[in-house]
Amino acid sequence: MQSMMTSSASLYVPATATKPGHAPSLPARVLALALPLVLGACASTSSPPVPLDGGVTSLQKLAATGTQSADAQPLPIPRPGVDNSAEINALLKAPLTADAAVRIALLNNPGLQVALASDGINISDASAPNSVAKLKARQALIQTSAQARKAWINAVAAAQSARYLRDAKEGAEAGGELARRLARVGNWSRLQQARQQALLTDAAIQLARAEQAAFSEREKLIVVMGLWGPQTGFTLPDRLPDLPAQAQELPDIESRVLASRADLQLAMTDYRQRLAGKRETGRDALWDSLRDSAKVREIAVKARSEAREAYHAYRTAHDLARHYQADVVPVRKFINDEMVLRYNGMLSSIFDVLADAQAQVLATNSAIEAQRDFWLAESDLQTVLAGATPEMSAGSAGRSSGASAAGAAAPAH
Repeated sequence: MQSMMTSSASLYVPATATKPGHAPSLPARVLALALPLVLGACASTSSPPVPLDGGVTSLQKLAATGTQSADAQPLPIPRPGVDNSAEINALLKAPLTADAAVRIALLNNPGLQVALASDGINISDASAPNSVAKLKARQALIQTSAQARKAWINAVAAAQSARYLRDAKEGAEAGGELARRLARVGNWSRLQQARQQALLTDAAIQLARAEQAAFSEREKLIVVMGLWGPQTGFTLPDRLPDLPAQAQELPDIESRVLASRADLQLAMTDYRQRLAGKRETGRDALWDSLRDSAKVREIAVKARSEAREAYHAYRTAHDLARHYQADVVPVRKFINDEMVLRYNGMLSSIFDVLADAQAQVLATNSAIEAQRDFWLAESDLQTVLAGATPEMSAGSAGRSSGASAAGAAAPAH
């Protein structure tokens, strides 16, 4: 292009040497008209300006497969000087979905912004695609998306459980009021009335704990998404998503996890570089070699174990949730329907019907917790497949399900 411009200048000069009163020669006039077009074409084919922050296109591509969002839009990454409040407020208008929670967290989580800003230009397009800083940033994005999805699951499930326990308390209140009236006219003993009062007290305690859990889980979701003020008034869906018809079959999960682990890839690269650079021999070199190879093997062993554990938890949670959905809840409903028929035929008392209705509500609540445990395990599995270490939560979830199941059995007794 420089040679073209130089030759153009040398051709255009003779036009000034024409005789007074004579027009420039035809070649000179043509060149004068064509030169702006040539220069314009040069400007149009130049590369676009580089953003002040260096751009994050390569990081978006690197992390797109790891974040837990089915959103077709480009992966959201917070950028310096960019105000995302309009997009966040738009996502908060409708009942908050899991994908919307993940997107808001990736745009607005303060902890994630601190982690990305700490590496600064090293995570931008100016650095190598698979640099250490970008791999660390990818891990931070994966972890934040998993935290947001799991916080959303816990918040929705806790609110759903609180609603069902509220129904159980209303049934216990009806039984307690009826027991007081019967005791007042002498048709019931004080012992029978005390038993109904105990059921009401237990239902009230469970509801208070459930409402506190719902409030706490909602606050955790708010923190992950980095919200405050009027933004915290968002609404959640009434229920969790339905279970998938079939659980995923992942016979190659260990190899897939090993291929996606950035820490293992970095350790392998470092080990190979050390081997290629070593020339000394002796006892120290032998011990150094053992240390370097053991580091790689340690990461691989842990990664394989995490893969197996995550998949086993996923399959177990799916089986339990299916069991509640296909067996426990339908059986409880059948028992309640039969109790109503027996009451209509004067074969059982209204208290038997109320106690069984409360047991059915609590069994349904246990089914909600089992469904929650499955989606938490599914999130952990996706985190492992993306090459990160999940924060396993199946243990605590299982204990809460067991407590509800025990409570569901109590009224029936």
